[in-house]
Amino acid sequence: MFLNSPKTSLGRIVLLAIAGLLAMPADYSRAQPVPDLSEGPGVSADQIADIFSKVGDQIYQDCIFELSQEQIEVQTALVQAYIDQGASGVIARRLAVKQIQPPKLSDRCEQVRRTPQPQVQPEPAPAAKWDTKLSVPKEPKDAKLPAVKPLPAPKALPSSVVLAGRKGLPQWDCAPGVDYVTIKLNGYDRKLTGGEICNPYEDVVRQVPASLRSFRLGYTIKTGRLFVISNDSDANGMTIAWGLSGRDVCRNNPDPDCFAARAIGPLPPGEYSFAGDSGSRVTWGPKTKRNVAGIYLRKLWNRERFSPAHTAAILARGNIAIHVRLKGEMSEACIGLEPSGWAYVASLIKSNRATSLNVYIDEPYPQVAENPPVVVASSFSLTSLFK
Repeated sequence: MFLNSPKTSLGRIVLLAIAGLLAMPADYSRAQPVPDLSEGPGVSADQIADIFSKVGDQIYQDCIFELSQEQIEVQTALVQAYIDQGASGVIARRLAVKQIQPPKLSDRCEQVRRTPQPQVQPEPAPAAKWDTKLSVPKEPKDAKLPAVKPLPAPKALPSSVVLAGRKGLPQWDCAPGVDYVTIKLNGYDRKLTGGEICNPYEDVVRQVPASLRSFRLGYTIKTGRLFVISNDSDANGMTIAWGLSGRDVCRNNPDPDCFAARAIGPLPPGEYSFAGDSGSRVTWGPKTKRNVAGIYLRKLWNRERFSPAHTAAILARGNIAIHVRLKGEMSEACIGLEPSGWAYVASLIKSNRATSLNVYIDEPYPQVAENPPVVVASSFSLTSLFK
């Protein structure tokens, strides 16, 4: 249908794209101009795909339709943990699926999910070339045996060995009286209550004054506080949101071994920059299946706390970003914000109001910093495993 009547199909696509844009906030449509969608009889499938890449994908990438890889692993581990506590396989699976789900979709994302995508037929593969001649490579006259390579240097011990026996910081542990189960994920214990980590942050968001057009972001590793850094004395140090960094025993843990541990440690202290191109500051992360704001370490701080081995391991780490944290997840080498906090911080980064990021081990503004707003209570009860 789409390829037989390109003009009609393009009109339909444009209407779908515009419908999606109309459902978006006014400031978003101003920030993302609609491309020229002039119709004509010669419109090709490539042009149709290009329209969706410029308009439809901008909408699609703000939506999370499926579980992340970490959530899938958490869900699988939950089933086993519930069975170990005495639940039947049926109840364990039903409860784990109920507890770990993709986030609730906004109205705009529901509209995108229900909108059929155009079926563009792929280009036919070129016909295979047949050749009856058999080409046999000639052996060189002076054939030499390959040089023997030296044995590689022994690899560093994995993080799970270095951090074996360590416990997480007590402020992130489940509160007394809260029911939980312990799962094993990538070699580490994680306590979950109702499928969620213990003591997650409340989704607190504080709006930066509109008069402050440009500022740096600050983050405190020990507490998870994200705040403003500015020459404006009224705004300097004010809290924006809260987000965790690091997984399991290394959640917001400034231990040098944690900073050096790939796939579990928090982001290191120092000065970070965003992508130079404003259009690339917030982009789709195919592995995380969500939008992320990549950050790049420009200068490592507190080097006096690290051994040469720690420093080398820290500088070798990659994939540092700011992103939304989903239920049951933690966040390695990143800042994982709650949904409303992420949406607001992402808008500050995309609009270039937030120009860079400084990360501190200790709180630099204790006079204005609040205590971390953690969610202590939980409605989960182990008795639910037997209902």
